[in-house]
Amino acid sequence: MILTCWLLVVLSSCMYGAAFLLHEYLWWLVFIFPVPLCYAAAKFNLSFWHGYVWAVVVLTLHLGGAISVILTISHEWWLVGLIMVILTIVYQALCAGIIFLVMRMIIYLCSIKLLLVRLMIYAAGLWLFIVWVDWYSMWIFGLPEGYPLMHPFVVLAYKPYFLYLLPLVGKTVLMSFFLLVPISLVLVLCNRNCISILFFCTAMIPWVFSWGMAQRDIQCAGWYKKIKSLPIMMCFGANQEKVVIKLVANQLKNILIQYPETEVVIMPESAFNINNFNDLSSLINQWDYHYVGKPIHLIFGASRWHQECYYNSFHWVHNGALQHCSDKRHAMFLSERLFGWMNNVLMRQIYFNQSVPIAISFDERMVLPLLHNRDFVPYICSELFFNEFPDDDYKDVAIIVIVNDSLFLSSYWSLYIQKLLVLLARYKAVYWQRDIVYVSYAQSLFIDKNGMVQNINT
Repeated sequence: MILTCWLLVVLSSCMYGAAFLLHEYLWWLVFIFPVPLCYAAAKFNLSFWHGYVWAVVVLTLHLGGAISVILTISHEWWLVGLIMVILTIVYQALCAGIIFLVMRMIIYLCSIKLLLVRLMIYAAGLWLFIVWVDWYSMWIFGLPEGYPLMHPFVVLAYKPYFLYLLPLVGKTVLMSFFLLVPISLVLVLCNRNCISILFFCTAMIPWVFSWGMAQRDIQCAGWYKKIKSLPIMMCFGANQEKVVIKLVANQLKNILIQYPETEVVIMPESAFNINNFNDLSSLINQWDYHYVGKPIHLIFGASRWHQECYYNSFHWVHNGALQHCSDKRHAMFLSERLFGWMNNVLMRQIYFNQSVPIAISFDERMVLPLLHNRDFVPYICSELFFNEFPDDDYKDVAIIVIVNDSLFLSSYWSLYIQKLLVLLARYKAVYWQRDIVYVSYAQSLFIDKNGMVQNINT
């Protein structure tokens, strides 16, 4: 009996992790991964250790790619990076263990025998852990944020019609509908009566309704066809700005020859290792209509010094003239900046020995008038991913997000993360009801408000 309980717990955690790792084939596991866990809760008294082991397996599977990346950027200090990852998994798993312990104490102290109530309590514990990871789990590193890539709705964005109720009812209510499905299925397995079957059918109504909403006609915006991407990273040595500008000018000319309707070309985050575009006006005028063939907007990411701070910035060039720079309002932990107690001499030596930490900007977002009767709001990578809600005041304006996913492309073990980033962007498009133009080194996509995608380079 004890072995059966542990097998159910491990099965649930493996299903949860597999749904993220192989979402193209196993996305549906995200609906049923709570079933073995809830079934174990129905038949056995789950303890702190059950919750702890469940979370360890989930986090190890899900963070496998992140572990690979952290070991890579730690260089010869890879052992420090490995210890940090292990401690992070242990810390998060302790939170899950404590939640399971509290659930068990509630059931024991209240002498709860009714199966439905027991299942509701453990489902509430699972919901609490998901919310904890999604919103608050990074606080230990001095960050008032969570880890959004592990939320079940990210996987559901692969079939975005399941999220069509999200902007109508909100994240919390839809999460409640989500957990009712495994609860009702476990009731059917345990009770095998008509009432349980009726409860299961009732729990499925929101999801059947969402699927039905997908059958309506979706009008695809035609303006995205005027936007193309140039997904390359131009990294050259010092004093080679002329070479870089010339190469990009040639690439722009080729894009316009192939797609003459193009009006906007977008490059990803950190597309250049040049940090002084404000001083290169005499060079970037090679991107004007005299050389490339027509006046176009060029959007790209590059760092810059501004008021003695080093920013990751969004650059807007039109017809060979720099129009505006927008500095990033969020910094990624480890790769861009250290926070709190992690910002010490040893960590700076490991992760910023040969680079400068990125400063966080507090500037307001601006609107870019790039197409006729069509404005855009720029976001840089994690600004989109780590914001629960948009931090701009332009509700109906499309978003351009430039992403640096190059760290995840160098290893097979981390390749799935760049795919999860696309799913997270699709989830945001549905949740925020905003069209998104997504440009990274791996993918260049138009994502509409329904989460549907089109390649912008076709």
